[in-house]
Amino acid sequence: MGPGFHDFDVALIKDTPFGHRGSGELATVEFRAEFFNIFNLVDFGLPSNIVRGSGFGVISKTAGSSRQIQFSLKLIY
Repeated sequence: MGPGFHDFDVALIKDTPFGHRGSGELATVEFRAEFFNIFNLVDFGLPSNIVRGSGFGVISKTAGSSRQIQFSLKLIY
């Protein structure tokens, strides 16, 4: 059993209608901001389980990725 894993993801979405076609809108623009591992917490991997060696029990890597942010703009018509 290894250290705990914590990962917090957040998405913010804003829909904005624009233009007119008859009684409704022509299209909608969707802006999206997505944040993965927003608090940038370091999650360590499992310790080495090779008994015969100098690295036994040593954690030498991380389990998750660092903070990632992506933005997108989508036109829905």
